[in-house]
Parts: sequence; structure tokens; C-alpha cells
Amino acid sequence: MTTQELTQRCSNQGTRTEEEHTHYYQPATDVRETDEEVLLLLDMPGVSNDHIDLVVEKGTLTVTGQTDPEEQGEPVYRETRVGDYRRTFSLSDDVDTDHISAEMKAGVLTVRIPKPEKAKPRRIEIARA
Repeated sequence: MTTQELTQRCSNQGTRTEEEHTHYYQPATDVRETDEEVLLLLDMPGVSNDHIDLVVEKGTLTVTGQTDPEEQGEPVYRETRVGDYRRTFSLSDDVDTDHISAEMKAGVLTVRIPKPEKAKPRRIEIARA
């Protein structure tokens, strides 16, 4: 690789063109678990409800979000990066993939993955003699 190619690759990092959709940002994610469900909280600023896609296939959840077009004018100086998001999660058999739900609020996508009854903890009564 020539120095010019390396410089070009570094200067294009974080940009997106209409022809090239291969670069995605991985959204920062918190994963929380309760007795009832697994919660994923993904930071996806600049993405609206209409541009989020969640797909479950073969034990994998893929979350993709496209950022909305930028506002008027060309940026003169920028410290933030703008681009689309993608993240995949391997799902265990202890979740109910048929009832996954999601909501977007203030740039945070909350994905709720419920646990089936068989995966929830249960108390076993001890028989008295």
C-alpha cells in the first residue's frame, strides 16, 4: 500500500458515500438482565424510528440504523462523526425471539428481549414429611 493510498484511506474514515455502505459505526451499548428480560440500550444519535431495522435470524439479532441527512450547510469544522450504525448480538436459547420489542427515545434505542417461562427463575416448594 502506498503512502497516498494510506492517507486517502485515513482521510475517508468515518465518511459515507451513496455508493459505499460498508462502513458502520458500532453503537455504544449497555446490556442489562432481569428475571423477566434482557435489555439492550444502544446509543444511536441522529437516527429516527423510520430508519431503524432489527432482524433476528439464526440466533443473531442485527440492529442497523441510518442517520438522518444533515442540516443545511457544509460543515466548516467538525469533531463529531456522522454515519450509520450496525451491531449484531448472539442470542441464547433462553430468550423469546418472537416477542422482541424496541423503542427509540432521545437517541437511545431500547431493545427488550423477553425470557420464556422455562428460562425464568422459579421457586421450588419443599414437601413436608
